[in-house]
Amino acid sequence: MFCPKCGQEINDDAQVCVHCGRSVGNEASDPKYSQPKTGIGVIAGLFLGLLGLLFLLAYPEGTVARKTFLKAWMITFFVCLGISIVLYIIILVAGAAAFGSVASQYY
Repeated sequence: MFCPKCGQEINDDAQVCVHCGRSVGNEASDPKYSQPKTGIGVIAGLFLGLLGLLFLLAYPEGTVARKTFLKAWMITFFVCLGISIVLYIIILVAGAAAFGSVASQYY
């Protein structure tokens, strides 16, 4: 096994690197390496989307208010979709760059 900080070879059972002192134990238990909690965001997004559809159903068919609400709802949807795609690309590129810099230490 190799130390993720200094790249020196260490014992497979080691909890701490003997060369640099970095903890190399179970990184999954370290809060710095924990997975983000996205469940609440997904549930909130679904709830707000359904709430918007319920408001749409509250307006009578063919009224100006319903058409205005529908336009605003569609604009909001596509703006949020665009922002989500841009953020996904940024995170994807940043993750690939970070992985490349870490991988270059070992290869």
